[in-house]
Formats: sequence, C-alpha cells, structure tokens
Amino acid sequence: MSTAVEVTVEFPLRIVIYPAPDLKGQWIAHGLETDIVTQGDSPEHAIEMMGDAMKTLIDYSSRRHLTGRQGLPFVLRPAPREVWDLIGESVPSGLIARATIARASIKGGPSAWPLYSFVSDKPPAFANAG
Repeated sequence: MSTAVEVTVEFPLRIVIYPAPDLKGQWIAHGLETDIVTQGDSPEHAIEMMGDAMKTLIDYSSRRHLTGRQGLPFVLRPAPREVWDLIGESVPSGLIARATIARASIKGGPSAWPLYSFVSDKPPAFANAG
C-alpha cells in the first residue's frame, strides 16, 4: 500500500523597499531576483502589491504552462546593481508576503515563494542621477 505525500517546496525571493524618489509619501518594492517593481502608500502596502503582482504572474504562467529557463513560472532577472547595493544599508522589515500555486502545475519545482523584505530609507543611486 502506498501513501501519497504532499510536499511544499519554497524558493525565497528578496524585496528591497525604498521611498519613491519622485512621489512623496509613496514606497517602491523592488524584487532583487525578479526586477519586478510595485508601488504602495506605505512599505506594508508596497509589499502587499508585490505579493499580488507575483501571485498574478505565477497564476498566469502556470495556467498557460509558461516557465522561465530555471523551470519557474517567472523569469529570474536580477534587479540593477544600484538596487542590490541598497540591501547592505537596509533593515529586515519582518514583513513577509507569500506567493503560492494552488495546484501542482510545476512538476518538481517550487510551489511557494516567500517574499522577504528589507527597508531602505533612501532610493537607489540611479534614481538620483536624473
């Protein structure tokens, strides 16, 4: 007699949150591994929007059986170096969002992506270059 075992594999993604350089009171959530960018009225709202964006992308990709080169339902495309540079000056926020696939559409791949966030008090250097 065999027993089915359900396993959840997680692939953590990191997000840097920083104040929008051109919109007072707005915050940007920038995915380090995905280069996906969202905006919110607060750091918490920006993270919530990132979670929604990732869930939408993952759902769209899994329904259409689209995968990136890494076998994930999104493309790993690093954010610009200036955003990565913020991580060293950022503080872990303790705010975590999670994007999941409700069905097993990616055989052997991750089914959940925790989004770990870090908050910076300044925008990336390229935002100040203009």
